[in-house]
Amino acid sequence: MDAGNRAEIRQREFATFTARAAFDPAPSGNSNAPAEGFRVRKLAGGFFRLSGGTTDAAGRFYAVDARRQRIYRWTEPDPNPCLVADQPFDPVNLACDAAGNLLVVSYAGSVYSFHPDKPEEIRVLNPQPAVARPGATAILPVNYWSNGHALVKGKAAKCPAHFVSPDGSVFIPASEDFLAGRLFWGVKDHDLLRAFGLMPAKVGSPAFITLEEGGKTYSARVDEAGNLNDFKLFAQRGGEAVATDPDGNVYIAEGQIFVYSPGGKLREVISVLERPLGLVFGGKDRRTLYIPSGSSLYALRIC
Repeated sequence: MDAGNRAEIRQREFATFTARAAFDPAPSGNSNAPAEGFRVRKLAGGFFRLSGGTTDAAGRFYAVDARRQRIYRWTEPDPNPCLVADQPFDPVNLACDAAGNLLVVSYAGSVYSFHPDKPEEIRVLNPQPAVARPGATAILPVNYWSNGHALVKGKAAKCPAHFVSPDGSVFIPASEDFLAGRLFWGVKDHDLLRAFGLMPAKVGSPAFITLEEGGKTYSARVDEAGNLNDFKLFAQRGGEAVATDPDGNVYIAEGQIFVYSPGGKLREVISVLERPLGLVFGGKDRRTLYIPSGSSLYALRIC
């Protein structure tokens, strides 16, 4: 941070940074001003750490304020959050099945489910053997830390169990560490908990994951058991999240938001007032990008 000029670099690694004497800061405090046609707006603030977002079939956005153990929902065009649940069940990451049930990955080491209209009716999901599930959608971490390199190299252990949604339309593969509640330096550092969010990955369709530690983003294919294969380097940039818009453009959160064409060419850099911790497309037409950023939620409409 150059405090005098209010200029900052959010990337964790960089070689040099030159701040001009007469620096005209962008609204985000970064020299990358919002691209023409992109208008980031703040929907809400005052959260402790908002992340773990997902959308339902209607395009409504859900996110977790984990420290306060609250789950919120946003419905266009209303910018105000609706408190869905505040039970003390340690929510971390969310997913949604075709019937509208929320799947909640808990720091307690379990996955539970409830319908947002009946949050008091909670169902704890029991782990099932990892088998092929034709027609179902896998729910996977969107970003990885230390386990990402092993995953890409094909050296990561296969997940031995699945948590299957009540309607059977989606499932969450779980590692042995998650099932056993194993600790690393006194905390649970499993992929399902360490990730800033989860993503749906359909069999046969390209899926994108981003390596936060390695600073790279890969495309991959998912099989019927939820395993990622056939990794290909997509961009020499990686961070907290990655998402794809309806036109196939790929958005990567690494301090700011970097937009790539389907072929991997950098198209735009979108500045956000706070570091993005998630990228989730929602709205009825899936053209609203929701951006949880810790203390706040931002959104933008894409053309």
